[in-house]
Amino acid sequence: MKMSFPGICNNLVVANVSSNNFTGRIDQYFDECSNLKYLDLSTNKFSGDVWVGFTRLREFSASENYLSGAILPSIFNGSCNLVILDLSLNNFSGGVPKEISNCRNLVSLNVWGNKFTGQIPSEIGSISSLQSLLFGNNSFSRVIPEALLNLSNLVFLDLSRNNFGGDIQDIFGRFKQVEILVLHSNSYTGGINTSGILQLPNVYRLDLSNNNFTGSLPVEIAKMPSLKYLFLAHNQFSGTIPPEYGNWQQLQALDLSFNRLTGSIPATLGKLRSLLWLMLANNSLTGPIPRELGNCTSLLWLNLSNNKLNGTIPSELTNIGTNAGPTFESNSDIKYEIVAGSGECLAMKRWIPADYPPFSFVYTILTRKSCRSIWDRLLKGNGLFPICVAGSAVRTLQISGYVQLSGNQLSGQVPPEIGEMRNFSMMNLAVNQLSGELPAGIGQLPLVVFNLSKNSFSGEIPMEIGNSTCMQNLDLSYNNFSGTFPVSLNSLTELSKFNISYNPLISGVIPSSGQLATFEKESYLGDPLLTLPSFITNSPNNSTNKTTGNQKKPAKLGANLVFLVLVLTFLICGIFSLTMCLFMKSPADEPQGYLLPHNKYRHDLASSSNSSSPWLSDTVKVIRLDKTAFTHADILKATGNFSEGRIIGRGGFGTVYQGVLPDGREVAVKKLQREGLEGEREFRAEMEVLTGNGFGWPHPNLVQLHGWCHDGSEKILVYEYMEGGSLEDIICDKVRLRWRRRIDVAVDVARALVFLHHECFPPIVHRDVKASNVLLDKDGKARVTDFGLARIVDAGDSHVSTMVAGTVGYVAPEYGQTWQATTKGDVYSYGVLAMELATGRRAVDGGEECLVEWARRVMGNGRLGFNRSVMPVVLMGSGLVDGAEEMCELLRVGIKCTAEAPQSRPNMKEVLAMLIKIANIQGDFSCGSPPSF
Repeated sequence: MKMSFPGICNNLVVANVSSNNFTGRIDQYFDECSNLKYLDLSTNKFSGDVWVGFTRLREFSASENYLSGAILPSIFNGSCNLVILDLSLNNFSGGVPKEISNCRNLVSLNVWGNKFTGQIPSEIGSISSLQSLLFGNNSFSRVIPEALLNLSNLVFLDLSRNNFGGDIQDIFGRFKQVEILVLHSNSYTGGINTSGILQLPNVYRLDLSNNNFTGSLPVEIAKMPSLKYLFLAHNQFSGTIPPEYGNWQQLQALDLSFNRLTGSIPATLGKLRSLLWLMLANNSLTGPIPRELGNCTSLLWLNLSNNKLNGTIPSELTNIGTNAGPTFESNSDIKYEIVAGSGECLAMKRWIPADYPPFSFVYTILTRKSCRSIWDRLLKGNGLFPICVAGSAVRTLQISGYVQLSGNQLSGQVPPEIGEMRNFSMMNLAVNQLSGELPAGIGQLPLVVFNLSKNSFSGEIPMEIGNSTCMQNLDLSYNNFSGTFPVSLNSLTELSKFNISYNPLISGVIPSSGQLATFEKESYLGDPLLTLPSFITNSPNNSTNKTTGNQKKPAKLGANLVFLVLVLTFLICGIFSLTMCLFMKSPADEPQGYLLPHNKYRHDLASSSNSSSPWLSDTVKVIRLDKTAFTHADILKATGNFSEGRIIGRGGFGTVYQGVLPDGREVAVKKLQREGLEGEREFRAEMEVLTGNGFGWPHPNLVQLHGWCHDGSEKILVYEYMEGGSLEDIICDKVRLRWRRRIDVAVDVARALVFLHHECFPPIVHRDVKASNVLLDKDGKARVTDFGLARIVDAGDSHVSTMVAGTVGYVAPEYGQTWQATTKGDVYSYGVLAMELATGRRAVDGGEECLVEWARRVMGNGRLGFNRSVMPVVLMGSGLVDGAEEMCELLRVGIKCTAEAPQSRPNMKEVLAMLIKIANIQGDFSCGSPPSF
């Protein structure tokens, strides 16, 4: 980081350059900033020694960098004003200097995740104000100094991941004031009972997971009066679960997974009326699921997978999760002032079923610090993503739960009362011995994931499942379903994983259009009575089926009969089609554009997703949209056969090459990489949008598409070349992108989205608005590109495809569950881009706060109000400072666009009006008094 602060350093109070990619050294850099009180350098790539002047600040964070070396004792020799010190996740080594005790006002000390060694200084015990001590993930000596017991205000103690081993140190049992004790991942083997921690009166969260504890679960732990969250997962506990564990009236989370527990689940657990999360998976528990669990009306997350449970699913179990409100309300009334990164991630990663979307999406955005906010949202009843109202397009932000009972020996029928479990979006009953017919009431659930594979279900598949409009993963394979396949499942437009294989008695026709037609043959193996569209059965991506032990001889006979019928049918249809082709001209030969009145571009008339798929042909097709001829050979020549030397970028679904066509035009050629039916589906969706306007995109703020080419598995798009490169390359550059250009870019992108949302019919959703999808021409004008994720939407603002899209940091929160593309989702992404333009920060870079959270905090409840002192340092001392007030208003527009509720966001026409008003502002105004929009 090389910059100066002319004229402002002496006045600078708060400096926040977190979550960038700044490099270099920081020592002595801020020496002249005499009034600086708050400095956040976290989540960058700074290296070298730490700045020795940080002790004069009130708050200093340099977490998640590459700082190294020892923390010198001399740093703390003078006066120390620190209240918060965070040096976590660096490469500091040596010991923690005892002189740190001179920081008498210190409330939080975090050195988690370094290479510190030696003993924890006993002098820290004299810092009476200390509330949080995070010394985890280091290599400290296992001797804990007695002096730490003098920390009368200490409420949070984290000494995880120090490889202590042996018994838990006795001293932990004497921290009577501690409320959160985190000792996971230490290789402890014993000492739970003898250490005294089971008698701690104030501990409400105890994490002893990922150790080597053996023997029986301690009964005494049930007497801890304040305990709410107990994590004993990933140990070697054996024996039974003590029935006394049902006496914790206040317990909200119990995780005993991945141990060696045996015996039955005690019925007394049904007395845990505040329990939200029960995790007993991956043990050897036997016996039936106790009916009494149905009394746990707060229980939303139940995981009993991979045990040896037998018997039926009790009907009483359908009562769980019906009344979690009182528990959430009690949590909302408590204000925990605990710093981020306090060990929630380890528990969160066990809580999330990472193999299933949308949970997998949440898993991918977890960072050490973001787990704090996600944890709090869950405990206060705030859903991480909206869920569907069954049978409706309506979404709700209420929290949803899951039931995971897979990998057991459960038998009998699914209770008909299952239709009452309206607060559950995931059910995994796979790999059991369940049988009978499925209740039709399942269609009333807001299911996203429904897995019944490898059971013995029979009868017809309820057509009501088609009402679960948010379903993304449906697995009914390896059962005995019969009757006619319900075509209502084709209405599950968000389905991304589907499997009905090895149900040999099910019959019917899979529609040749719609969602079910997008899945490969592997979704229908072992179903000889099902008739599949020809482009599925003939797909070159499908290998020859191998006979398995699950395919019975009658099924093979049926398959042969069906095959003969299909051959005759296809032969007749083929002759008819060939005859018709002689008299009809393919519409692809002459692409057309349709211009409707009022400048509405009608792009839905030129192609149809319901037509048979020409995309699987190996014939080379070159469609030119600008009426200027070029061939596939021209493309190969222009790109040097797609040589490495012509690559100018990698993004979207493939690689971008620079080339020159025979007529002298410079072009950018995007070669899509994804293969298989999924890649075909992406290309079909892209062409569905792009071929609708046969002469390319007629808008000055959209990158023009010259044409496209399809050659078997090779899919190519030919765009005009943008000499100015990508906005992503310069958005943090204060010299190349000064304020005037930033607001111009914001206006240009807004104009492009206004065209797509309000001037195209039907409207088009881009789905991946971000800095790298904004290119600059030679004059610096911004153009939006990459329509590989674009989708047509109807008047109801819902999309016609369900492919997962978007980029972390830009994705609207509602996409986490629905994956439904809307124009308001684009508005959210645009708001993030506007914030990036206003601040020079990136959307997300693994730090404690993403850009949206930071902006809301700074604009809403910053310590000093929003003024020059809290503006990001990246703007100060540069040309951007001249537009500081306008920057404030652009940031405010970004906050409006990123409102949590989609209906609270403006549309792009309204956004454009705000931007034009900002661009025309004359003179100064106060950020505290924004102009009316």
